[in-house]
Amino acid sequence: MTSVSSLDSDLINKIALDFAHATGLAVVVVNIHGEEISERFNFTLFCQKMRQDPEHYLRCKMSDRCGGLEASKDNKPCIYRCHAGLTDFSIPMVIAGHLVGFVLCGQVRVSNDVSMDNIQKVDQEWQTDHELMKEYENIPLVDYSKIIASADLLKLIVDNCIKKHLNFIVINDTASSEPERSKPVAAYDAKIKKALRYIDTHFSEDLRLEDVAAHIYLSPYYFSKLFKKQLGIGFNAYVTQQRMNNAKQMLQYSDWSIASIAKNLGFSQTSYFCKVFRQTFQVTPQMYRDTLVSDGLAS
Repeated sequence: MTSVSSLDSDLINKIALDFAHATGLAVVVVNIHGEEISERFNFTLFCQKMRQDPEHYLRCKMSDRCGGLEASKDNKPCIYRCHAGLTDFSIPMVIAGHLVGFVLCGQVRVSNDVSMDNIQKVDQEWQTDHELMKEYENIPLVDYSKIIASADLLKLIVDNCIKKHLNFIVINDTASSEPERSKPVAAYDAKIKKALRYIDTHFSEDLRLEDVAAHIYLSPYYFSKLFKKQLGIGFNAYVTQQRMNNAKQMLQYSDWSIASIAKNLGFSQTSYFCKVFRQTFQVTPQMYRDTLVSDGLAS
């Protein structure tokens, strides 16, 4: 699915690079789907090797996304443990009222015995890999106070630099990452592209056709006809399709409760989310997750 957005890549990379050099922490910027839109800075060898494995990388990407969504709830830094047990923090990027991505930092072990959120259940499967274990033990220990100070500093940088100097973001998604669409977003009418971007960044809200139409300055009737003509599917059906595809990913690669997933995908009632999921995939969300566990696809 295509994210919305368009950040000045040179500015983003400079901020990330400078912050990584100043703090010694790993830094990467991702879009709202956990896909990297900046270079990787200061990545530990452990995390580099983890992301080289397709299955581990999917867990990394979901961990990034879930950490970012947690941070976006209150628009403040979220310090958490990733699925591999490392400490990270996420800063939401909200531009012109739109959540467009997250700045992720960390990849450290904390020397203090502190409690923090586990964004995902710690995956112990990788620990059977002796090479990964060796690299994990080489990851530096950092005092928790440094993480807090770094998170607060980066939030100030994001709020006072990125928000003031960026008005749009450009995120290039490959056609292979969005199999649900019949053609790349670039082929759509400019109004429809803007609508798709709006939809992508407002999943956790009550998305109404009238609101999206107003956002792109079209009448609801004309927008509805244009949307179906260009995408081959109605507005409500499209939104549901995208939410369900996201639900499957979150059920597989996060340990969020069914209720949390439903809420973060814009469903006010968990029961209705479960009903729509079952209608779409012929199984309940819990049955789907249980099947993944029994098949060894989720820990």
